Amino acid sequence: MLVTTSYKPSNELAIKAQRIADQLGGGKYVLRRQFSLPALRKRYTETEIMLLTEREIRYYTSTDDSAIFFHPSTAAIRIKRLIRGEVDPLIAFAGISEGDSVLDCTAGLASDSIVFAYAVGATGSVVALESEPTLVMLLQEGLSCYESPIAEITEAMRRVKVEHADHYSYLQSLEAKSIDYIYFDPMFRTPVVDSSAISPLREIANMQAIQLETITEAKRVARKKIIMKELKDSTEFARLGFATTYRSQTNIAYGVIEL
Repeated sequence: MLVTTSYKPSNELAIKAQRIADQLGGGKYVLRRQFSLPALRKRYTETEIMLLTEREIRYYTSTDDSAIFFHPSTAAIRIKRLIRGEVDPLIAFAGISEGDSVLDCTAGLASDSIVFAYAVGATGSVVALESEPTLVMLLQEGLSCYESPIAEITEAMRRVKVEHADHYSYLQSLEAKSIDYIYFDPMFRTPVVDSSAISPLREIANMQAIQLETITEAKRVARKKIIMKELKDSTEFARLGFATTYRSQTNIAYGVIEL
């Protein structure tokens, strides 16, 4: 993977790019000079590029223009609604409230984790697990650096703690009944074809299905509920022992295991 910057980077940005290349292990920091991204690919015979600008980090997985980058996205919309006193379906369904602890086992780009962090407030805690190192880096940098014009959103992002870990191994390391809520949002077995935001993510996300052994560990660790997000007609709910108790107006459903 190539790690580079926008044209004419500041010294701070160049140092940050070198640090991230080292952090990624297999990353190679290269000077952008006046090269376009296609020219860099041709020059170094690499397809993956991590591009740092003064505002964000963009990860290009292939030779097209699709990029993965951190943004609070729908989390910002949902938190604005909560600030106005409206109901967030997931938060209301789960019953998550101030002071709770939440473990998001499949962070992705952390949209749900950010909303959880707003809901639990400063006295609660949210840990977001991600097994893929590129996503871990995007999350850690984005959650710590992104500034929202709405203070509550920025504060929620800063409260999310990202861990680079496989959820099964991480759950095994925890004490019994030590987390209030455990959440799973795996990549759907059947892709949602109209989701342009998720399509690039599928190229680097962990595509493995949730295993029964993982749910067994989650039952040991959770104090209140285990929640899973899936498509309405998914057979994963029955396979893993979830009762499907909430169906949104979209094709998304949430399953629950009460403890």
